[in-house]
Amino acid sequence: MSHHRVSGKDDYKSNNGERPGAPSEGGEATGESKVVIAHLVTPYLFHTGSWVYSQLVGLHKFRSVVFTQKKENVNQFPFDEIYSLEDLPVWKRHVSRVYRRAFDSYGLFFDEWFKRLKPKLVHAHFGFEGARWLHIVKKKRLPMVTTFYGQDVSKLGRIPLWQKRYVELFNYGSVFLAEGNFLKKQLVNLGCREDKVIVQHLGVDLGKYPHKKYTSGINNRPVVILQVSSFREKKGIEYSLEAIAHLRDAGINVKYRLIGSGDTSEANERIASMVQRLNLTAYVTLLGAMGHNDTKQEMAAADIFLHPSVTATDGDNEGGAPVGIIEASAVGLPVISTFHADIPEVVLDGKTGYLVNERNSRLLAAKLTELIEDPVKRMFFGEAGREHVALNYNLEIQLRKLENIYERFI
Repeated sequence: MSHHRVSGKDDYKSNNGERPGAPSEGGEATGESKVVIAHLVTPYLFHTGSWVYSQLVGLHKFRSVVFTQKKENVNQFPFDEIYSLEDLPVWKRHVSRVYRRAFDSYGLFFDEWFKRLKPKLVHAHFGFEGARWLHIVKKKRLPMVTTFYGQDVSKLGRIPLWQKRYVELFNYGSVFLAEGNFLKKQLVNLGCREDKVIVQHLGVDLGKYPHKKYTSGINNRPVVILQVSSFREKKGIEYSLEAIAHLRDAGINVKYRLIGSGDTSEANERIASMVQRLNLTAYVTLLGAMGHNDTKQEMAAADIFLHPSVTATDGDNEGGAPVGIIEASAVGLPVISTFHADIPEVVLDGKTGYLVNERNSRLLAAKLTELIEDPVKRMFFGEAGREHVALNYNLEIQLRKLENIYERFI
């Protein structure tokens, strides 16, 4: 899955003006007593995890705390109440690492924090996180919400050991959240009761996104095509590059800008080598990993958003829909993507963008050409996409729905 849904850092305030999660005497929330929700996510927080962050800081009715095995990017995602394995004495950290290697489970030595904070519900972000914390959650007899995001289903769900672990999680968990109906169906196919799965969109705050302004007239500048993604196979970057090569061969004035990086140096080298092999250095700019605010500005400066997701050879897929697509639509960009996972729920084919079959770079190039040559259509698609996001992926609405889910099971 991919990856940014965030209320900005500047919004890191609760209703009473205090930072959310700031503890007072007895572990109660500052200003007023709020029920504690323990969010389980490791690490806290991967650099594309802004959608998790928005859930932490956007809750009004509850006080959020984070339980994690590792802290990273805390300057990017500032939060007061992060309880990490790294905060424990050296000997406990060592024993925990041995325990994790032996049992692939989390939570050893977290008892003191459970007792002091008294969470009434835990929310695991990703299925594998829920499975790894399950033993301690069962021990505490707490209700458990688990959100699945994609790779935790499409990739791990093919492995018999994880299938077994997920069945145990499905049996105990109170409810399971999926980004869309495709991902919901995958959970049901893995053995989850359908009535325990809720489609819960991950929203964006349109007020935090620049609204792209379209200007009339013709100029000779190249059309800017933007993609934001990791360098994983499922992101379809190679098909983006092939499509750009087709446009170049057709004499179309275009620039392709790619934000993101690989998990390994080999992944980065693979993309850089493909740019060289296709002789695209004059047309492609590899921007690397980029902060969320800078990414939004790149979106506002682009003309078309491209994200041709595919099912990887190991079965990995988006599960839901890449967050970058939702964000691009929030800015007002037309989107070209694929009939893949829950993307068709976000990109309305022929209304907010175009969808093509996976691994078809020539058809991608044809749809790109159509939008490049028709700036008015780009404008109408972009505005329709922004309206679609406002109605169906509104952060405030989705957070209130999430709070209602918590209330049902506490």
